Amino acid sequence: MVPIWSEYSRANCLPDNCGCELVRVDQWLAQYSAFWSSFFYVIFALLLYYQIKEKSLALKLWVGSLLFLAFSSFFGHGSFLEFAMAMDFSGIVLVMSFFALFNFAQKKSISTPVLVLLLLIYQFLLCLSFYSLHKWFKVGICSVIFSVTILELIKTNGRDFLKEKNLKNALVWFGVAFVFFMIDEFKVMCDPESWLSGHSVWHLGTAVSLYYYGKARFRLN
Repeated sequence: MVPIWSEYSRANCLPDNCGCELVRVDQWLAQYSAFWSSFFYVIFALLLYYQIKEKSLALKLWVGSLLFLAFSSFFGHGSFLEFAMAMDFSGIVLVMSFFALFNFAQKKSISTPVLVLLLLIYQFLLCLSFYSLHKWFKVGICSVIFSVTILELIKTNGRDFLKEKNLKNALVWFGVAFVFFMIDEFKVMCDPESWLSGHSVWHLGTAVSLYYYGKARFRLN
C-alpha cells in the first residue's frame, strides 16, 4: 500500500542530504532507526514525571513539551513530510526555551488556559518559521536558542551554574549526542541500512540530557 505521505510535500533534504540512514519514501516508516529511537523521549519524560512528587503546572507543561517533541520526531522520521520536519525542529526549540517562557508568564500572572493557548500559538508559529528552510539553517537557529538558554542559566544561577551535577550531566550527554548527530550528518562510518544510526544515538543522548536538565530545573537530586 502506497503511504499517504507520498501525496504531500516531502522534506527538502531529499533525496540524499538527510543524514546516513536510508529514507524509504515509498513506505509508511521512512526511517526505522530514527523513528523507533524517538521512544526515548517518551521514556525519559515519563521517568522524570513519576520521580517528582509535586505535580506542578510547570512540570506538567514541561513533560507535555517533551511528549510533543517525541510526537514530532515520530511524525518527522516516519513520514519525512516537510511540515513534519518543521515540527521536529520546532519541538527542539520549545523544550529549550520553555522555562524562559514559563517564568515570563508567571511574572506577568498569565492564567493557565491563556498560557497553554500562547504555547500552542508559539509552537504553530515556530512550525511555519521552520517550514521550507534549509536543514543547516534550522540547525543554526537551534544552536542560537541553545546559546541563549545557556546564557539564561548563567544569569539565573551565576557563573557557578556548572557546579550543579544534573546540569553537568545534561551538558555532557548533549555534547556526546551532538557528536553522533554530526557523524550521522556527514555520513562517517555510514551504513544506511543499519538499525543503529548516529541519529538514533542523538535521540538517546538528547533524551537523557533533557531528563537531567529537567531534574536540575525542578531541583531533583
